[in-house]
Amino acid sequence: MKKFLFTLFLTVFFLSLFTPLVIYNRYTANLTAPQNKIPTSLVVEYSDGTPLYSPKTVWVDFDDIPVIIKDSVIVSEDKRFYTHSGVDLIGVARALFTIITTDEIQGGSTITQQLARTLYLTQERTWKRKIKEALIALWLEQNYSKNEILEMYINSVYLGNGVYGFPAAAKFYFNKTLEQLTPLEIAMLTATLRSPEKANPLKELNKDFTKNVLRKMKEAGVLTELEYSRALEELKNIDIRNTNDFARSFDQDLFWIIVTELKELGFELGDLRNGFRVRTTIDKKLQELLVSNITKDQWAGLIVEHSTGKIRAAYGLGIINGRRQLGSAIKPFYYYLAFMAGYNLDDFLPDNPIKIGRWEPENFDKKFRGKVTIEYALAHSLNIPSINLFLKLGQGNVTNFLKNTLMISGFYPNDATLALGTLETSVADVAQGYSAIFTGGLVIRPRIVEYVKDKNGYVYYSYKPALVNVVKPPKEFDKRTPLEASILTLRAMEKVVTEGTSRSAQMPGRKIYGKSGSAENYAWFVGGDGKYLFILARDNVKEVSGLVVTPKWREIAVKTEIGYTPISLPINSKIQRFNVMGDSENLTEPKTVTGEAPESTSTTSQPETINSVQETNQNKPIKLSREEIVSRVKTSSITANELVEVLKSYSPDERRTILSEINSLSQELAAEVYQKLLDQGIEF
Repeated sequence: MKKFLFTLFLTVFFLSLFTPLVIYNRYTANLTAPQNKIPTSLVVEYSDGTPLYSPKTVWVDFDDIPVIIKDSVIVSEDKRFYTHSGVDLIGVARALFTIITTDEIQGGSTITQQLARTLYLTQERTWKRKIKEALIALWLEQNYSKNEILEMYINSVYLGNGVYGFPAAAKFYFNKTLEQLTPLEIAMLTATLRSPEKANPLKELNKDFTKNVLRKMKEAGVLTELEYSRALEELKNIDIRNTNDFARSFDQDLFWIIVTELKELGFELGDLRNGFRVRTTIDKKLQELLVSNITKDQWAGLIVEHSTGKIRAAYGLGIINGRRQLGSAIKPFYYYLAFMAGYNLDDFLPDNPIKIGRWEPENFDKKFRGKVTIEYALAHSLNIPSINLFLKLGQGNVTNFLKNTLMISGFYPNDATLALGTLETSVADVAQGYSAIFTGGLVIRPRIVEYVKDKNGYVYYSYKPALVNVVKPPKEFDKRTPLEASILTLRAMEKVVTEGTSRSAQMPGRKIYGKSGSAENYAWFVGGDGKYLFILARDNVKEVSGLVVTPKWREIAVKTEIGYTPISLPINSKIQRFNVMGDSENLTEPKTVTGEAPESTSTTSQPETINSVQETNQNKPIKLSREEIVSRVKTSSITANELVEVLKSYSPDERRTILSEINSLSQELAAEVYQKLLDQGIEF
């Protein structure tokens, strides 16, 4: 009998000793590290680093969390946090006693237990869950320091409305950072821990809970008597609902433009939500300017740096994938092609009634002028002369140029109505096409992502221009270089604003190159200077662009720097003339256009011939021939830095030609070389 009792005693002893260890190991052996369970989020910023929108989670390191926040959480939730081992037995006993003797309910869970519940368990109220919670809390205390646990708790605890952690809650409820919070606001967030959905700062119940937190903070010495009294007084008058502008500030359409580009760059949204930071190219002031001046139900606006492709502001629907008929804003594209083919600004185009099949197009004013110059036709957006030019160039050639050289996607009609802009395309594609005109032949895709970093600061992507093409004149359209064609097109686009259909875009002391466009239900104005392209489109409109869009464009542009930066091309250079139309079509200018200057060359400086422009270089780099450059690019025996040094010895026009050939072999290399040349201030 004694032997049996001894054996039973040993059995009970060992079971009581090892059973908890077995249970502990069972629940903790395969636990994922808590850092991987913390709900982190993608942080998206304006170009200046300020948040573009408030994410539902934000991580702040322990040392950067204000002491008052740490103290507030501890005195309210777990006074013995730094002394217990994860489970506070005294706190549990006190909670049970309170529940038994009063109607007040107390949880008794430590900060560590709450963290365990947040990261690993559900919110169900069962003894089984409480046991798991305690075991995981012990495991956390064994593997992480108190400061690490508190850091994870403050950054991950649920605070209502889908918001996790104090940093994100500070932004969501008060539009502040942690450092900017007042003692009252800290108490309000701490009070939310008791009932995140029923007592968060948007609910009246939060005030009652906040008073209790403030009292605890005063009793623990976190607040002075004066600070406590002041916070109570402020609490009487606070109305948090007036300060919460999170929902209004979030632009879902802009967010998905960013996400779409990130996917193109190889980043999936699900992966980026793990604490990545995305800096965009969006200028906060320009973006706010668009948001405050146009509405999404009628307008779409895009501001781009045409030499880099950086999107500085984007607001409206269908910016990157919408389809709007372009109207006469298409005309500069094929006029640009015509100038490469050898047409001159003062060449004449017929302006007489025309019939193409059953189509009988008219000018907007329903008048015919007999003949007008090419410059006058574009400046005044005359349809008949433009259609005649389009037919001379050939519909197939124009379509091919727009599609495969300017890389403009969309719906192309298979008829001559294309000349008047029945092409349906996106705002971003229009910017891409115009970038070639403003840069002298560089087709640059608008992009919005400046860089992508992980939460440790490692850079996964850094911006470089998306140089999708460099204009190379098609065969039989190569009498002029793309640079020369750009200059002629821009001269005509300047007349659009100073004398033509878009005079309402004029701003004193500024120079704008622009073109309006009106189509069925759509109206456009595209305007720019030496730095920016600003494209504005309006939907569901019957009036012509000059009556509705151009004035709105000016209303916005006058509040920006657009128009002050001179065009970077040698705009006053002498351009060689060609006679592609024959003498019979270049007779004396008719009376209908008397007084129209054939070419805007007025300048105080002496004109220069483009091809004679050569740069001096003190280091006199070795000048490789174009053939040698192409050969070395093909064999990968020349670096981007070496190409930059070689290209310095060439004229701007020659650089474009060589860059075009490099681009045909490697777009990535061409983009890198282009960026390095820009960084060094080398002209094109």
